Amino acid sequence: MKFQIPLTPGAVTQFLLRVVVGLVVLSFLSQMTLYFLPEYPSRDYFAKAFNVDYERNIPTLYSFLALLFSSILLGVIAHAKNLDSCRYKHHWKILSFIFLYISLDEIGQLHEKLVDPMRNLLNATGFLYFTWVVPIGFIVAIFLLSYIKFLLHLPVSTKKLFVVASALYIGGAFGVEMLGGYLASTTGMENVSYVIIATIEESLEMVGIVVFIHALMSYIKTYLGGVSWNIYIQGKNTQPTEIQNTGIATISELANRKLLK
Repeated sequence: MKFQIPLTPGAVTQFLLRVVVGLVVLSFLSQMTLYFLPEYPSRDYFAKAFNVDYERNIPTLYSFLALLFSSILLGVIAHAKNLDSCRYKHHWKILSFIFLYISLDEIGQLHEKLVDPMRNLLNATGFLYFTWVVPIGFIVAIFLLSYIKFLLHLPVSTKKLFVVASALYIGGAFGVEMLGGYLASTTGMENVSYVIIATIEESLEMVGIVVFIHALMSYIKTYLGGVSWNIYIQGKNTQPTEIQNTGIATISELANRKLLK
């Protein structure tokens, strides 16, 4: 018996958006209970477990998996481009490794280790209170400038989705983060205003990644033949169970067509 599960962009995007909305709503409501409801059993536990601005909890695990999935999709494209000898194959590979690092950073909060040293060095307050935005922002600026030609060579639909995803993610990670830093340095982090800003920041980042995943899956579907997962279940008088992992159906055709070199 065989089941085929097509990983269509629309289905995956809808699923991820539902997860994001659910996590954001649970996070905000659990945080509001800390300020407006009397204490009840496990209140603090749930507030920490679902807080999108907290470390090592359910939203962090989701973000790690979403970023890791992005890295895998980029790796699949990079592999196809390598077979096709595309001149931008290394750009796809580098993107895959970058998202792998970001996923590890998300689960390990590596960038936050820069905050205290940079804060002491710059004596930072206000919008630069979360001082990791200074060195990381500089690196991101260089990266964006170096990828302009790569972006311009992409199909129009993919290009637009990449721009939207970048604007959402960077706008949240840097723009709204700086506003949150200003509030944290002036009024502290234990107030409703900061909770709202932090929720907006994390929401933009998560939605940005969903848009990016949609862009990658749409690109794979349109230009690389799509992705599907075939599952074989053993029955009577059948061969042993075999699982065929995610793959590109028309990768050999791609090598001959040399799309988007």
